[in-house]
Amino acid sequence: MARYGFIKTKEDVKFLILYSMCYLPDPATFEIMLDVCTWCDDGFTWFDFKEAFDELVATGHITVADPCADTTYQISEKGREALAAFENRLPYTVREAAQRSALRVVRQAHRDAVISTHSEAVQENDYLVRMGIDEVFALEMHAANAEQASLLEKTFRAHAEEIYQTLLHAMTRDYETKE
Repeated sequence: MARYGFIKTKEDVKFLILYSMCYLPDPATFEIMLDVCTWCDDGFTWFDFKEAFDELVATGHITVADPCADTTYQISEKGREALAAFENRLPYTVREAAQRSALRVVRQAHRDAVISTHSEAVQENDYLVRMGIDEVFALEMHAANAEQASLLEKTFRAHAEEIYQTLLHAMTRDYETKE
C-alpha cells in the first residue's frame, strides 16, 4: 500500500519526534508521542515510528524522564542539539502540523487534569458519585449500582463542559409561568 506524506525516511521520522517533543511541556509516553506525530503526516507507519523512537532512546537523543517509572520520555540536550542543526530538514507544513498536534495534546491533558470523578458504595444498591470541574462546579449523584456509577463517571469525563452548560442554562432559565 502506498503511503502519502512528506515524511519518507527513518531520519525524517526521528526529526519529527524530536521536533514534536520540544512543544510538549512535560515528559510524554510513547503513546502520546505516537499520537502527536501520526497526526502530522501519513508517510510512515507505526513500525517506522517505533523503530525510530527506540533508536533515539538508544542513542541518548531521548531520555527516560523517570528511571523508576520507565514510562515517560523527554528530549535530551543531545536531542536538542541535533534538532537545532537539522530542524529545517522537516517541511514547513509538517512543522506546523507538529505544533498544532502538540498543542492539541497539551489542551487535552489540561482538560483531563481539572475534571474529577469518584464513586463509592454508601450501602447496598446505593453509590455516591462525585463529579466536578476544579474551581467551576461540583455535582453529587446517587446511583443504584456500580455499573450505573461507572457510566455516570465515564459520561461526565467525556462531556463535562456540555453538562456544565446544560445545568447552568437550566438553573438560570426563567421558569415563571403566565397565568
